[in-house]
Amino acid sequence: MKNNSILTFLLLLILGNFQSNAQDSKFRLGIRFAPNLAMTRVLDVKEDDGIKFENNGVGLRFSAGLTGDFYFGKNYSFYTGLWYSVQRAGIKFSDADGTSGKAIHNLQYVQIPVALKLFTNEIATDTKLYFVLGSTLGLKIDEKEKEWEVSGPNGRGFSKPGAGNSYSYFDAGLLLGAGAEMQMGENTILFGGLSYNRGLVNVQSDKGSFNDKGKKASDSFKITNSLLSLEVGIKF
Repeated sequence: MKNNSILTFLLLLILGNFQSNAQDSKFRLGIRFAPNLAMTRVLDVKEDDGIKFENNGVGLRFSAGLTGDFYFGKNYSFYTGLWYSVQRAGIKFSDADGTSGKAIHNLQYVQIPVALKLFTNEIATDTKLYFVLGSTLGLKIDEKEKEWEVSGPNGRGFSKPGAGNSYSYFDAGLLLGAGAEMQMGENTILFGGLSYNRGLVNVQSDKGSFNDKGKKASDSFKITNSLLSLEVGIKF
């Protein structure tokens, strides 16, 4: 509840700061909603103990929040915002002895996009295409375990991590996007498109989902999370 209150306060603060500029053509405040496919990449796996770690599928999650376009030319803007994004981290493992396990967590982030947005000239009446290239910075505000289990003859000595300890608090990613926006009135623009947010840093903590016989989980494998999103929204 405390984390949600902080997020609400930040959203209202940004809205208040920029509301006075909403009529200025050099700035556009927007609201974005984006259902997404959340994917996990398992990297640098150390298989010296005969354990095979890999990703455990994809899941449907979402992102929502404010956007801001600061125009510095007719077809260019600095793109930023404040998003609440839910990611899914899914991992599974197996070994030659028949022991296996899996873990799924929901990771809730406050994300700030920092990007360049490029616009085409009108391709139809009041309609333009846009392209986004930049990055996102994320701060984890909550972590919820959805599933964790280990089964088999020996259990490999894996211990379940404490609540909130499986993943680190900082994330950063590459942001790519493309879509179209349509002018619906003097101060209203509708937009929709696709975006891809590829995680660039390891978010596995030392106390991650699987600790084998006292080893740091981050010594066994690394994790990055990515989002493929269908985004829709409105700018004012």
